[in-house]
Amino acid sequence: MPEIAEKGLLYRNIDAELAKKWVELAEDQEYLREELKKRRLVAFVADGSILPRESGISDRPMRGDKVVPFKSPENLKVSFELPNAGVVEGMGIPEGVTLIVGGGYHGKTTLLSALQRGVYDHIPGDGREFVITVRDAVKIRAEDGRRVEKVDISPFIANLPDGQDTRKFSTENASGSTSQAANIMEAVEIGTSLLLLDEDTCATNFMIRDARMQKLVAKEKEPITPFIDRVRQLYEELGISTVLVMGGSGDYFEVADCVIKMQDYRPYDVTEEARRIAAEIKTDRRVERTEGPIAVTPRVILKEGLELRGKKKIKSRDVDTLQYGGKFIEMDYVEQLVDRSQTSAVGEIIRYAVEKYVDGKRTLKEIVEMVFADIEKYGLDIVSPFYGKHPGNLAMPRPQEVAAGLNRYRGLRVK
Repeated sequence: MPEIAEKGLLYRNIDAELAKKWVELAEDQEYLREELKKRRLVAFVADGSILPRESGISDRPMRGDKVVPFKSPENLKVSFELPNAGVVEGMGIPEGVTLIVGGGYHGKTTLLSALQRGVYDHIPGDGREFVITVRDAVKIRAEDGRRVEKVDISPFIANLPDGQDTRKFSTENASGSTSQAANIMEAVEIGTSLLLLDEDTCATNFMIRDARMQKLVAKEKEPITPFIDRVRQLYEELGISTVLVMGGSGDYFEVADCVIKMQDYRPYDVTEEARRIAAEIKTDRRVERTEGPIAVTPRVILKEGLELRGKKKIKSRDVDTLQYGGKFIEMDYVEQLVDRSQTSAVGEIIRYAVEKYVDGKRTLKEIVEMVFADIEKYGLDIVSPFYGKHPGNLAMPRPQEVAAGLNRYRGLRVK
């Protein structure tokens, strides 16, 4: 331990230039993220970025002659003057609805994966140092089998055959479409300005109903309002943008502000071509959106079910599994958790919130905001039961992941 402290904590014993490089990169990334809002952008990918990873089980950048560095289309190119690195150029993704299209294995999902990790700063050598996304972006997917507790999914699903009220929808075993609707509405509830979706992990019937299916199955017999008929409303009414990987349905051309085609791992701006195709080839598809705003019904968290009795253990089994007392919270599909220490922090934040702020009157959003205000003031260790003893096993999650953990806890009760 003394040797570790001697080599790791004393400035005279570390590489001063490397330390300075880390600090300056963190400053530049934070500056870039703040600049996105001023430019009305939701993400930025610098030219020269290396987006593909070494393998499916490694987060290191791919190396070798076959790696294609990122290069922005001219129409989407923007530049920033960074405090330390100087001028950096690359692709700016504007607010609104953006499609990422292209053939299979041409880099669509790789680009989206880089964007979903862009909510965090990267270390030198990662290859995605200047892939920056607005910090509150949320990756959305279908999640069969998850629990849902009184979420208002009526903007997307209504008039279920069993008469269940979807304005306070609960289930122990959600379907693909109901889970995806709940994931979106929960993200809106906690707060987001950008949704990230990949058609490969979405429920098909939630994303689109084409003209032929509309003729075969009447709207009054279909409880789902597909995402294509709400995506513009999310942006125009709530200011929530969407970046969507879509390789199978050109119907989305009509609702997109920007269309990026990935071809041979290079991005191309094909927005005008997509609009021309949409104008030339009519599909006769009818918009199925019902009238009225997309409204979030705030949910008040109850202590019942959240208090730790008997078995008080809180422990992350891995990045995707959290033991909270005698129950396990499965977070396999909360894709923006990247370290098990974040998962541990989610559990400790829930415990801290229950002890200090859950009173049967405050909403989920209010409670999470109050906890993060405490963290901002006192540091992350404030949520640890070993506060003041430097537990050292927690890493900062975002409010979005804390809310995701709460929402997936099978003992959660709300009103």
